[in-house]
Amino acid sequence: MLDAPLAAIGVSAALTGFPLVLPMLAGASLAIHTWGVVDPRSSFYLPVWWRLPAGERHMALTFDDGPHPDVTPRVLDRLAAAGQRATFFVIGENARRHPALVRRISAEGHALGLHSFSHSRFFCTWLPAKVTADIVRGAEVLADLTGRPAPTLFRPPVGLKNPLVAMAVRRLDLRTVTWSCRGRDTTLPPLPVMLQRLRAGLGPRAIMLLHDGHEPDRPADRQRCLAALDDLLPRMHALGLVSRPLIRTADGIALEA
Repeated sequence: MLDAPLAAIGVSAALTGFPLVLPMLAGASLAIHTWGVVDPRSSFYLPVWWRLPAGERHMALTFDDGPHPDVTPRVLDRLAAAGQRATFFVIGENARRHPALVRRISAEGHALGLHSFSHSRFFCTWLPAKVTADIVRGAEVLADLTGRPAPTLFRPPVGLKNPLVAMAVRRLDLRTVTWSCRGRDTTLPPLPVMLQRLRAGLGPRAIMLLHDGHEPDRPADRQRCLAALDDLLPRMHALGLVSRPLIRTADGIALEA
């Protein structure tokens, strides 16, 4: 990456009478890596798809952290009533606990994506072998429940990426999908602020993120996801926007035909 060249420049500058250059470059390196880890649009460590291909006229609704026994059925009801389909990046442990919901998601024409088995908050600190094993375990749960091949679209827990996660993703030949817009519906900003963020991101090529569930054994209120859908779905209809499931293509991702 950039660390070795930056270090070489810093050491050279320090030895030639410019000692402040080394800490400045160290700070620059930290900023670059922070961007690579946190920014959903960053492909610094691995290829990331955060919006749909150029020319796409429609969009993708995506949901993380489900399925949830109360919220997910109500999300599915709303999508069905509006004639919209989505992609659900599910936690493997939640899928194991709620198999009927996973089957319903699949049967109603939505796509399933991988979001790890555990959604551990330490996921991005694990060695690649453990990251790989966790993703594979979640994939096996979905394949067993649906009777279909395991998904190959992956969204990292909390959206964080680093070289350890990148090694596992490459080993498993997955497509990493992030988002172009989210309402931060898990952090409880005022509802009008959340809705304004989502409305601003509504449009062709958008990949929108909402949360219909929560980490296993860490209960959280996800009713705001339903409030967001109640606002977004009529707006999508008025704008002629259609959400369809995400699929993998030879060179990236696209909407299902």
